[in-house]
Amino acid sequence: MEGVQRVFVPTVVETQGPAIGMGMFSSEETAWKVLRAFLKKSAMMDLASASVVVWDVDVVGQEAMTVLAELECIECPVCKRKTFWVDIANLSALCHGASCEAWIEESMHEEEKIDCGFPQTQFLKQTYSIEEAFKELSKIATVLEAAGRFPEGSGFEPY
Repeated sequence: MEGVQRVFVPTVVETQGPAIGMGMFSSEETAWKVLRAFLKKSAMMDLASASVVVWDVDVVGQEAMTVLAELECIECPVCKRKTFWVDIANLSALCHGASCEAWIEESMHEEEKIDCGFPQTQFLKQTYSIEEAFKELSKIATVLEAAGRFPEGSGFEPY
Protein backbone atom coordinates (compact mmCIF):
# COMPACT_ATOMS: atom_id res chain seq x y z
CA MET A 1 0.00 0.00 0.00
CA GLU A 2 2.93 2.27 -0.66
CA GLY A 3 1.79 5.72 -1.66
CA VAL A 4 -1.74 5.24 -0.35
CA GLN A 5 -2.62 8.01 2.09
CA ARG A 6 -6.25 7.04 2.77
CA VAL A 7 -8.38 3.92 2.58
CA PHE A 8 -12.15 3.75 2.25
CA VAL A 9 -13.99 0.97 4.07
CA PRO A 10 -17.63 0.07 3.30
CA THR A 11 -19.36 -1.97 6.02
CA VAL A 12 -22.85 -3.37 6.70
CA VAL A 13 -24.22 -4.46 10.07
CA GLU A 14 -26.69 -7.31 10.46
CA THR A 15 -29.65 -6.76 12.81
CA GLN A 16 -28.77 -9.71 15.02
CA GLY A 17 -25.21 -10.22 13.94
CA PRO A 18 -21.79 -8.82 13.30
CA ALA A 19 -20.50 -6.06 11.09
CA ILE A 20 -19.45 -7.25 7.65
CA GLY A 21 -16.50 -5.38 6.16
CA MET A 22 -16.34 -5.38 2.38
CA GLY A 23 -12.71 -4.54 1.97
CA MET A 24 -10.41 -1.52 1.90
CA PHE A 25 -10.20 0.60 -1.20
CA SER A 26 -7.91 3.40 -2.28
CA SER A 27 -10.78 5.34 -3.87
CA GLU A 28 -14.07 6.53 -2.43
CA GLU A 29 -15.81 5.79 -5.73
CA THR A 30 -14.83 2.11 -5.59
CA ALA A 31 -15.96 1.80 -1.96
CA TRP A 32 -19.39 3.23 -2.86
CA LYS A 33 -19.71 0.93 -5.91
CA VAL A 34 -18.98 -2.12 -3.76
CA LEU A 35 -21.45 -1.01 -1.06
CA ARG A 36 -24.23 -0.17 -3.56
CA ALA A 37 -23.82 -3.56 -5.27
CA PHE A 38 -24.18 -5.26 -1.89
CA LEU A 39 -27.22 -3.14 -0.91
CA LYS A 40 -29.04 -4.34 -4.04
CA LYS A 41 -29.04 -7.78 -2.39
CA SER A 42 -30.06 -6.46 1.03
CA ALA A 43 -33.51 -8.10 0.88
CA MET A 44 -31.74 -11.46 1.27
CA MET A 45 -30.31 -10.53 4.70
CA ASP A 46 -31.59 -8.82 7.82
CA LEU A 47 -29.43 -5.72 7.73
CA ALA A 48 -29.71 -2.78 10.11
CA SER A 49 -27.17 -0.27 8.88
CA ALA A 50 -24.25 0.44 6.59
CA SER A 51 -21.41 2.93 6.50
CA VAL A 52 -18.47 4.18 4.52
CA VAL A 53 -15.51 5.20 6.66
CA VAL A 54 -12.26 6.76 5.48
CA TRP A 55 -9.07 5.97 7.39
CA ASP A 56 -5.94 8.08 7.07
CA VAL A 57 -2.86 5.87 6.92
CA ASP A 58 -0.16 6.32 9.58
CA VAL A 59 -2.36 8.47 11.83
CA VAL A 60 -2.90 7.43 15.45
CA GLY A 61 -6.18 7.84 17.34
CA GLN A 62 -9.64 9.15 16.50
CA GLU A 63 -8.26 11.66 13.99
CA ALA A 64 -7.44 8.74 11.68
CA MET A 65 -11.11 7.90 11.06
CA THR A 66 -13.85 9.94 9.37
CA VAL A 67 -17.35 8.57 8.84
CA LEU A 68 -18.44 9.66 5.36
CA ALA A 69 -21.93 8.20 5.56
CA GLU A 70 -24.10 6.19 7.91
CA LEU A 71 -27.14 4.55 6.38
CA GLU A 72 -30.09 2.96 8.17
CA CYS A 73 -32.14 0.20 6.57
CA ILE A 74 -35.92 0.39 6.95
CA GLU A 75 -39.01 -0.93 5.22
CA CYS A 76 -39.66 0.74 1.87
CA PRO A 77 -42.89 2.77 1.88
CA VAL A 78 -43.67 1.52 -1.65
CA CYS A 79 -42.60 -2.13 -2.00
CA LYS A 80 -42.75 -2.92 1.75
CA ARG A 81 -39.41 -4.76 1.72
CA LYS A 82 -36.57 -3.87 4.05
CA THR A 83 -34.49 -2.41 1.24
CA PHE A 84 -34.92 1.34 1.84
CA TRP A 85 -31.58 2.88 2.85
CA VAL A 86 -31.78 6.24 4.60
CA ASP A 87 -28.90 8.67 5.11
CA ILE A 88 -30.27 11.01 7.80
CA ALA A 89 -27.20 13.30 7.86
CA ASN A 90 -27.54 14.05 4.14
CA LEU A 91 -31.34 13.63 4.10
CA SER A 92 -31.52 11.14 1.28
CA ALA A 93 -33.02 7.68 0.87
CA LEU A 94 -33.20 5.09 -1.88
CA CYS A 95 -34.85 1.70 -2.18
CA HIS A 96 -32.36 -0.80 -3.52
CA GLY A 97 -35.08 -3.38 -4.13
CA ALA A 98 -35.39 -4.76 -7.64
CA SER A 99 -38.09 -2.96 -9.66
CA CYS A 100 -38.70 -0.30 -7.00
CA GLU A 101 -36.05 2.43 -6.61
CA ALA A 102 -38.33 4.79 -4.66
CA TRP A 103 -36.33 7.75 -3.38
CA ILE A 104 -36.33 10.81 -1.13
CA GLU A 105 -33.85 13.70 -1.01
CA GLU A 106 -33.50 17.37 -0.17
CA SER A 107 -34.49 19.60 -3.06
CA MET A 108 -31.50 20.94 -4.95
CA HIS A 109 -33.51 23.92 -6.19
CA GLU A 110 -35.67 24.97 -3.24
CA GLU A 111 -34.45 25.14 0.35
CA GLU A 112 -36.59 23.54 3.03
CA LYS A 113 -38.35 21.28 0.52
CA ILE A 114 -38.06 17.53 0.10
CA ASP A 115 -38.34 15.75 -3.26
CA CYS A 116 -39.54 12.16 -3.53
CA GLY A 117 -40.29 9.85 -6.39
CA PHE A 118 -41.09 6.44 -7.75
CA PRO A 119 -39.48 6.05 -11.21
CA GLN A 120 -41.64 3.13 -12.39
CA THR A 121 -44.73 5.35 -12.56
CA GLN A 122 -42.81 8.59 -13.23
CA PHE A 123 -44.15 9.88 -9.90
CA LEU A 124 -42.42 12.99 -8.55
CA LYS A 125 -43.64 15.05 -5.61
CA GLN A 126 -42.30 17.90 -3.52
CA THR A 127 -43.11 18.11 0.20
CA TYR A 128 -42.13 20.17 3.22
CA SER A 129 -40.96 17.31 5.44
CA ILE A 130 -39.53 13.82 5.27
CA GLU A 131 -42.68 12.54 7.01
CA GLU A 132 -44.82 13.96 4.19
CA ALA A 133 -42.50 12.36 1.62
CA PHE A 134 -42.97 8.96 3.27
CA LYS A 135 -46.75 9.47 3.23
CA GLU A 136 -46.70 10.35 -0.48
CA LEU A 137 -44.68 7.22 -1.30
CA SER A 138 -47.07 5.13 0.83
CA LYS A 139 -49.95 6.49 -1.27
CA ILE A 140 -48.23 5.12 -4.39
CA ALA A 141 -48.12 1.68 -2.76
CA THR A 142 -51.84 1.92 -2.00
CA VAL A 143 -52.62 2.87 -5.60
CA LEU A 144 -50.50 0.01 -6.94
CA GLU A 145 -52.14 -2.43 -4.58
CA ALA A 146 -55.66 -1.23 -5.45
CA ALA A 147 -54.95 -1.41 -9.17
CA GLY A 148 -53.40 -4.88 -8.88
CA ARG A 149 -50.35 -3.69 -10.81
CA PHE A 150 -47.47 -5.67 -9.46
CA PRO A 151 -44.41 -6.38 -11.63
CA GLU A 152 -43.66 -10.10 -11.39
CA GLY A 153 -41.01 -10.88 -8.79
CA SER A 154 -40.83 -7.27 -7.62
CA GLY A 155 -42.11 -7.72 -4.12
CA PHE A 156 -45.40 -6.01 -4.96
CA GLU A 157 -47.40 -9.25 -5.00
CA PRO A 158 -50.86 -8.93 -3.42
CA TYR A 159 -51.36 -10.50 -0.01
